[in-house]
Amino acid sequence: DPIVEELPLLVKPQFAYAAGKAPPSLDALYDRLLAADAYVMVTPEYNHAPSPALVNILNHFGSSVFSFKPSAIVSYSQGQWGGCRAAVGLRP
Repeated sequence: DPIVEELPLLVKPQFAYAAGKAPPSLDALYDRLLAADAYVMVTPEYNHAPSPALVNILNHFGSSVFSFKPSAIVSYSQGQWGGCRAAVGLRP
């Protein structure tokens, strides 16, 4: 949850820091993501795209963190498309 993690807006992704030099909160989230067995991304559709808060968190990490694990995308919107445009924006 972006509110719980309290990460700043992306200035430098986790993988761009030298070993041991990333902010502790970023390293802690990185370790939690690596330990996960699967991922479920839940997002509203916001201007035909995923939530900016979710995208900010995902952009802090390289795609290898999420590779080769089961995943699902759940999106929603009030409109007729039901969040499908946001879901397409989260696909690799």
